Amino acid sequence: MHYRLAQPFGGLSAGTQTKTWFFDVPESRDTDDGWAELLNRLFYDANALMRSREPGDTSCLAVDTFTTAPVSAATMLAWDGLATQERAAAHLPWILAAGAVSWEYSACYCVDDAGAYDGMTGNGFSELILYRFLDAGGTTPQDAVTFLDRLYPGHGESIFADRSQRFANLVEIRPSAAFRRPPGSTPWISGPPTLG
Repeated sequence: MHYRLAQPFGGLSAGTQTKTWFFDVPESRDTDDGWAELLNRLFYDANALMRSREPGDTSCLAVDTFTTAPVSAATMLAWDGLATQERAAAHLPWILAAGAVSWEYSACYCVDDAGAYDGMTGNGFSELILYRFLDAGGTTPQDAVTFLDRLYPGHGESIFADRSQRFANLVEIRPSAAFRRPPGSTPWISGPPTLG
């Protein structure tokens, strides 16, 4: 996605910055409108947090454009376990994205049917992809254990044995003390946030 620095009375930075985020979203929210609403709300929430930290800074970050693409569980499972940047970029790009988090809440998100969201680690996102793929019949339990053992060396079997509880933890949207704009709030804007 591309975003810009926006000033309160309409000024925008000439160039854009980019971020790549990863999401687990329900099919019902996987629409252009669903994405526009969600991404603007994520930016709005991030802007609210930044404004609370620096009240004198009246600029905000604004979504400019975005594209979506599905994540390939098969490509993820083809990872050979070598922890290099090159292999992560090819098989586990969300782990690299999580390492590049600066102002945003997370690089990996789970979104529920109502549109509420929570962040997770890159490894957690890998597990979520794996468990959904396994439940859909896309891989075998043995291949799942092999992948988990590469992700968590020496712990694949124990993690797989606890997969039901781990899955439940991954998809739970936890309450947050941080400002969260309610899902579906209009207009769909990235900011500036109103904190009063």
